[in-house]
Amino acid sequence: MSKIKRFFVTLIATALGSGFAPKAPGTAGSVIGVVLVYFVRDWGVLPYTLLFLGIFAIGWWASLEWSIAHQAKDSQQIVIDEVLGYMVAMAMLPRVASILWIQFILFRIFDALKPPPIRQLDQWGKKFEIGPIQSLGVIVDDLLAGLISLGVFYLLRPFLATWGFI
Repeated sequence: MSKIKRFFVTLIATALGSGFAPKAPGTAGSVIGVVLVYFVRDWGVLPYTLLFLGIFAIGWWASLEWSIAHQAKDSQQIVIDEVLGYMVAMAMLPRVASILWIQFILFRIFDALKPPPIRQLDQWGKKFEIGPIQSLGVIVDDLLAGLISLGVFYLLRPFLATWGFI
């Protein structure tokens, strides 16, 4: 792999290097997601969706290239999936500080604990040899964790509003 390609693969797959955090690289990657969503908080649905799709496409590619280069199926350093999962967790929500952090906590809980069906999706991705399907598997469990976080937020929303959190 050329130096330039390696640089971009590393930058993308590790979410600006956050995947190299010595402890909790997934949490560090999720923080990058919080920062990204904060900076695009005023974007409408279409630009946000296009940004998500763009990051998804280059994240999938970078995950594949990282996996090939390091011969690792789901390396802890690959955290672009956390950024994408957090973006899903924040889809269709007001992007205000309290909600950003509530969703960060919910997403981290579901991503770390991997309750069913997230665990099954994570294990499904690891069944494949290193390649495009395996790299997709690295990402999709985090997308599901984000989707479940979004659903749980909507269920908790009346209570969060009553308690003054939102």
